[in-house]
Parts: sequence; structure tokens; C-alpha cells
Amino acid sequence: MTASPLRPAALLASIRQRPRLWLAGLAALCFAVALFRPGLTWTARAGSSLLVIDITQSMNVSDVRWDGRLTTRLEYTRALLRRTIRELNCGHQVGIGVFTERRTMILVAPIEVCAHYAALDDVLAAIDWRMAWAADSHLFYGVYSALDEIAAQWPGSALAFFTDGHQAPPFFPGFEPRFERSDRTPPGFLFGIGGNLPQPVPHLDSDGRITGYWTADEALSFPPSGGRPTLSVLDMERMGAGVDVRNKSQRPPGSEADHLSQRRDATLEALSTVTGLKAETRPPDAPAVIAALRSLPGDHIARQRLDLHDPLVALGGLALLLGLVPTRTSRSLLA
Repeated sequence: MTASPLRPAALLASIRQRPRLWLAGLAALCFAVALFRPGLTWTARAGSSLLVIDITQSMNVSDVRWDGRLTTRLEYTRALLRRTIRELNCGHQVGIGVFTERRTMILVAPIEVCAHYAALDDVLAAIDWRMAWAADSHLFYGVYSALDEIAAQWPGSALAFFTDGHQAPPFFPGFEPRFERSDRTPPGFLFGIGGNLPQPVPHLDSDGRITGYWTADEALSFPPSGGRPTLSVLDMERMGAGVDVRNKSQRPPGSEADHLSQRRDATLEALSTVTGLKAETRPPDAPAVIAALRSLPGDHIARQRLDLHDPLVALGGLALLLGLVPTRTSRSLLA
């Protein structure tokens, strides 16, 4: 003689009569299944990005706020990217690089964010202005360097370059270095960091203490980049008699205040025109950066996984807590 299966109505009545027993059984089942770390898996197209941080001296200017606190542009960028990689979808690959002088140096090649989150976070936390190997900031060359690295090493990846756009020494207008843009040029974004009001650039000692600020004379002592424009005979004649053409200052227009720094939107937009990268001049937050990276086409198929371990443990814990309440209350909750 076989036992008849428990009908839904009879099962519900049994649960109401003995709620603690059923809740204990549910908790045990949840904990047992959680031990095997079950999950839901699927495949999706994921992106790959190289995150490059400007570590030149102007990034030590304190004119941005993070979590309500005034901080330097470099500290802001570092905190922004630490939060960004924490919130990116699993499967997305992220590499990290730094820019100074005229080159982007790759610190970490693109790796998957969830499996290597701790390593990526450690690298970002350790990035510092002291890593700079030269004081100059030739931004055009730095961006070109990053694009060339991606095209050669990780085709299909994108670039996210974080900078205030301050070049020192400045380029003469029209004498910026050329870039051969092609179908292989990686896509990406130029994120502007910093305020739009001119601020003095600090001198820092080895312990990070401010010992002074760059002066106009110091900034003007460095020759401008991109070559010195050659004056034609007609140019000399237009200057008029009595003008010392040979020793006349040929600094780029506006460079008299180059010891002061602000977010240079015009430089970012000029770079955008040359390279095809999208210029984002508003100070970004983590959701904006994540949305920008997700908008780029993914270059590889990655497994996505939703881990059910934590939800099962939470459900088992809730069942145990409900089992501790008085019988009448637990019956009413299960009714």
C-alpha cells in the first residue's frame, strides 16, 4: 500500500500547524544548496577598456570634490576608477596605464574585472604623481601613444583617458603633432578632470607637502613645443621698423598664464577632432563612466554568472529567524 501524495491544501495545512519544523527544513535546504555555490550562467558580448590616468603636476591641483570633500584631480580620478571597476559587469576587461611627458605606460593589460578586482583595485590605489619620469605634459603624444598600444596589443579594445587637458610646455596653434587616423584606430573617450577656474599648480616635496607654487617666470622658462614658427619677410615687414624680430617673444597666445591650471576643454575637443575619441568635458562620476564604456561595442564573448550563494544564505537565515518567533506569530506570517 503506497502513501498518497500530499495535496496542496493538505501541505499548506501542515505548514500552518508546524511552522517551525518547516522553516527549519527550509533553512537547512538553503544552507545545503548554498554549499555547492550554485548560479545562473549565460554568455554575452563584453567590452575591453584601457583606463589611462594623467599623473602630471597639474593633476595635483585641488579643485574637485569627491564625496563632498575637496581633493586633487589625481585623487578624484583614482577614487572614480576604483568605484567604476567595482560596479562594471562581470566579463568586462580593464587595463590600467599612466601618462606623463609624451608617453602612456601600461601597468596592467586588460583583464576581467570580477576575477581580478582585488589586483586592479590595488594598482589604482597605488598610482601616485611620484611615478612620473618627467615633468613635461605633451598630451597629444600621450593619447597617440595609448591608441597605438591598444591597436598593436589589444585590437578591439577601447580607450578611456582621464586628464585635465593642461599641456606644458604648450604647443603653437597649428603645430600640434599629426595623427594618422584609420579604421584600426580604437574608439573611446577623453574625460575632462578639474574645475574651470584657473588655479596655481603646487610644488610638492617627496612627502607630498606643498613647498610653493609654479610662477609665471618658471613656466615661461620652458620653450614651447611643436617647433618655432618661421617668420616670412612679409611678416617682418608688417611688424614695422624698430621691432627686434630675432628676439621677439614667440610664445603661443595665452601662455602668459600657463603657470595656472584649469580643465582645458579646447584641448580635449581638439584631440577629439584628430583622433575620433569622444570628449566628455563635464567632471564625470562612476555611473557616467560606466555608461560610456558600455556604449562602446564589445570585442569578445564572455560568460556572465549570477551567483546564488548569498541569496540562498539570506533566505536560510530569514527562515531561521522566523522559526524563533512565537508559534502564533509564525502561523500568521505563513497564513
